[in-house]
Amino acid sequence: MADWNAQQYKKFERERTQPSIDLIHRIDGKPNSILDIGCGPGNSTYQLKKYFPKAHLLGIDQSQDMLAKAKMTYPDLSFQEANIPNDLGSLDSYDLIFSNAWLHWIPDHSTLLPKLINQLNDHGVLAVQMPMVQTAIFYRCLNEVLTREKWNRLRNIHNFHNLSPNETFDILMPISNVTMWETTYYHVLENHDAIIEWYKGSGLRPYLNLLSETKKEEFISDVMRILQKEIPIQKNGSVLLKMPRLFFIARK
Repeated sequence: MADWNAQQYKKFERERTQPSIDLIHRIDGKPNSILDIGCGPGNSTYQLKKYFPKAHLLGIDQSQDMLAKAKMTYPDLSFQEANIPNDLGSLDSYDLIFSNAWLHWIPDHSTLLPKLINQLNDHGVLAVQMPMVQTAIFYRCLNEVLTREKWNRLRNIHNFHNLSPNETFDILMPISNVTMWETTYYHVLENHDAIIEWYKGSGLRPYLNLLSETKKEEFISDVMRILQKEIPIQKNGSVLLKMPRLFFIARK
C-alpha cells in the first residue's frame, strides 16, 4: 500500500473528521484505555481525547508522514508507528479500539475482525467507520475508466478489502454484540477538481503512483470527464460528493 501524504489528506480535514465525531457520540460508557488504529494525522485521536479526556490514549499508523503530522499538530497526545495486524501482539489490550476510515484498506476481515475483538478487555468495544466503496459514486466512475484497454495495467490494483454489511455482521455476531448502521454524507465541495483533490489523498494514490506525470494527467482527465457527467453542478456552483459510510459498534 503506497504511503500517505498527510498534507494532501488534510485538505478536507473537517469533512473527513465528521464521521469520527458521529461514531464517538454513539459509544456508551467511559473507557479507561483507547487505541486509535489508522489514526492518520491525528484528527480522530484528538476528537477521542476531547470526548474521553481521562482515558489513556494511543494513536497508531504505519505511515511515517501521517505520524509526523500528528505529532507536530498534537504534541500532547501519544502516537506510535505500527502495522496492523502484524504488530497487534506487541500492543496492550484496550477498553476501546477505534477506527475511522481505515479498516477497508486492510485485507482478510474474516481473521482481522476477530483479532481486534480479541485485543479488547472484557466487555470492551470495537468502534469502526468505513466508506462503502462498493456503492460510492466516485468509485463507480473510477471503475468505468479502468475498463478501458489503455489502463489495463491498473486493473490488478486491489485497493479495498471491506466486505458487505451482511458479511461483516456474520463475522462479528458470534464473538460480540454488534450494532450496525449506514449514513450517507453529502460533502459540499467547490467543484469537480475538488473531488479529484479529495481522492488524491485516499483512493487515487495507488493508481497515480504507478503512472508517469504525463499519464497521471491523462488518467485524471478520463476520470474527470465521467465525474462531470455523473455529478451535477449545483445552482451556487458547488458539487455534492455523495459518500455512504458503514458504522458498527461491537462489544466483546
